[in-house]
Amino acid sequence: MSDYSSGDFFEQIRDALLTAVPDKYADFGGYAHSYGLKVTFGAKERSKEHYEVQLVRGKKQGTIELEIGFHAEHSKPERNDAVLERLAKHETKWRKKLGKEPVMGDFIGNDRWRRISETWDKYDFRDPEVAFEIADRLAEYIEAFEPLLDA
Repeated sequence: MSDYSSGDFFEQIRDALLTAVPDKYADFGGYAHSYGLKVTFGAKERSKEHYEVQLVRGKKQGTIELEIGFHAEHSKPERNDAVLERLAKHETKWRKKLGKEPVMGDFIGNDRWRRISETWDKYDFRDPEVAFEIADRLAEYIEAFEPLLDA
């Protein structure tokens, strides 16, 4: 069984992601840590626009939720806004793939960064399939946004 606090759980998601994304996206960077997984494409400034699966404070006090999605974490809020504006121009297209769940706006816990992500409040780290479900969902974000970010 997996224990998220050791980082093993997020390593499992990383491994599952390798089989979930198309080959052209399988050469991603990033790292797993105790509370999440960061997935990057490109280097330097481009790596500030990345994908994450991470534990965040829940909407209800004392709860923890799992966030899955895209982050823009440039040091200047204007740059992050520009990234989201570029993606917002194609919202109809990526919503067809991702549905209504993703929230576009300020990063959870940091109003300088931006996100397009969703949170799950129901998941079971002990379920051997959950890492694959999370990897599949993260792969959908990658497939929806990478063509738009690389254009």
